[in-house]
Amino acid sequence: MHPEVDHLVEAWHWMYFEADLVFGGLQESNLHRRPGPGLLAVSEHAAHLARSEASIVDRYLFGRAPEGPVAPMGLGGEGSSGWADCLFRQPEFGWPPTMLERPVNPELASLTVSEVYEELIAQHRRCYELARTLDLPPDHTFDDDWARIRTVRDRLRIAAYHVAYHMGQIYSVRHLLGEETPEN
Repeated sequence: MHPEVDHLVEAWHWMYFEADLVFGGLQESNLHRRPGPGLLAVSEHAAHLARSEASIVDRYLFGRAPEGPVAPMGLGGEGSSGWADCLFRQPEFGWPPTMLERPVNPELASLTVSEVYEELIAQHRRCYELARTLDLPPDHTFDDDWARIRTVRDRLRIAAYHVAYHMGQIYSVRHLLGEETPEN
């Protein structure tokens, strides 16, 4: 792996260092509650984040569809649980404005705080482990439909930014719902 790509992958992975605090103490009653019109619930942020990481890594770094059995064997390939059948990898979680057109997904709404947290972390780990196998230079340019984010460098930067953004959004949702968190 190119050293810069290695550092970018690690920086993106590091964005999860406070995920336990972001979800810590979250009231079950607030997990699936949208704090107002046009605002996602905590569970929806988590599902969107996991889906987006699958899209960035699988589709935009490895050129494969983000749903289905896309990882090499040993990383959740054919026949393994949790990769191909993961709720969080479903296309409906790809774009927040579309998510807001319907109530919270019933299958998502059946999960607990610990289940949402554990699935988010499990999906991130799968994406991270796959990204660790990337053998492209940071300035490698892709010729696909993500016009503004064309290089390996940019795609890994957006992955890190996206995690930080949604972790902050989760804190904001919790505050809007009246919760106290370790970070304000």
